[in-house]
Amino acid sequence: MRLDPAEIAHLPLAAALIDRRRDVVAATPEWMGAVPGTVCYHAGEARLLVGPGGRAWPAQEAVMRRLLDEIRAAVSAMSGEQAQCAAVLGSGLELVAGWPPDERIRDSIGAVLDRARSVIRARVPEAEVEVVAADPQPVPAPDLLALALTQFAANAFSHEGSTRLRLRVGVGPTFYVEWPATGPSGGIASGQSHPGLRRRWGLGYVRMVADYLGATALPPGPTAPGWTGPCLSLGSRRLTLPLAVFSGRRAVRASQTWAQSVRSLDPAVPDAILADLGQVLDAAAGAPGAIVRHGLLTARSAPSGTWVALPPETGPERARDVLRGIDHERVLWSGPEPHATRVHGLISLLARSLGDRPTAYAPEAFARELPRACAAVGVAPPRLGPMLACPDPRATAFLLAELGGELSAAPDGTFLVPGPAGARSTLLELLEPDERGRVRLTPG
Repeated sequence: MRLDPAEIAHLPLAAALIDRRRDVVAATPEWMGAVPGTVCYHAGEARLLVGPGGRAWPAQEAVMRRLLDEIRAAVSAMSGEQAQCAAVLGSGLELVAGWPPDERIRDSIGAVLDRARSVIRARVPEAEVEVVAADPQPVPAPDLLALALTQFAANAFSHEGSTRLRLRVGVGPTFYVEWPATGPSGGIASGQSHPGLRRRWGLGYVRMVADYLGATALPPGPTAPGWTGPCLSLGSRRLTLPLAVFSGRRAVRASQTWAQSVRSLDPAVPDAILADLGQVLDAAAGAPGAIVRHGLLTARSAPSGTWVALPPETGPERARDVLRGIDHERVLWSGPEPHATRVHGLISLLARSLGDRPTAYAPEAFARELPRACAAVGVAPPRLGPMLACPDPRATAFLLAELGGELSAAPDGTFLVPGPAGARSTLLELLEPDERGRVRLTPG
């Protein structure tokens, strides 16, 4: 499906079409400019930007941006495969967060495969990885591609039991992760980039990369005589936003990803989309020209028909997806101090902003780890008396370094009372101090 610039205004999204100079060619009335959480889709010679349509939380976005910057700063203090793994993970998380890297950054196909082999060895140490020699053709987003191939490899080991893997590139270029075909494939469905439709973060990440690059991700199948596996093809790059135009109840135009979603091998995906489709079409008919939403879908009635989209998840759900990614790929991250403690503290902050409760630690673990964490971030450990509930020592050290103040042990938990400088920090908005200005550090 190709979009004419004149059709952009009909999209049921806050969206804009930009050219290679990043100038706006056309936009919907709701477009307010590119902000954190904006998702980028390949659209031929142009790019389609889709802005966050839900609630934005600037303080949360600022902490997420700082987390990604801290990971990137840690890479500069590393070397070898440790640095390579952290760099690949950091780039992948930036895509998930809605801050994709510049696609003009390119590297050779061979360099992508070398990156992928290093990361796969860290992620799946049980696997033997063979790389088939590739030509020096440059490709975009090398770190994103390397992490996508790692997801294919991890799934091959976890779900197919394969310990012999081959990385190969065919025409397109098309990136394959293959293993010996000893029997029929397990029939893994393609991943879904939308968190509300996906079962696995790894395959969902592959779809995010495909969306960003206008690529095609295919599930495992025969690839060469005696070999099987999934692939990611950059040939025939296309618009990957799930989008369709309806006349009545009949789709007259649709993107390939829309068609794949309503015919997904995972029955939960078409069931979820079709459950919302009739109602969103009816809502659009009752409010011509306006964006309406029902469930996962948005729609807008226009003279050319009713445009329906499965918009990307934005806002707080993006932050949650970043934390899922860090947890899913935790073996790729082992940063030096003080970056490790700062990253841990920022993760804890984001989790708190998403409704997670603080974690309680055993007193002996807290007494042992708090001085180490404080030394890592350059603050003096506080003197403490008996504590009934002990907080996360690394998160506590991070907050003491950021907000100053002192710890307060009370019968109902342990609190941080920020210092004067900390009272002006945007971090407090995520921590939600009580009426006395205290930040709870232990479960209530």
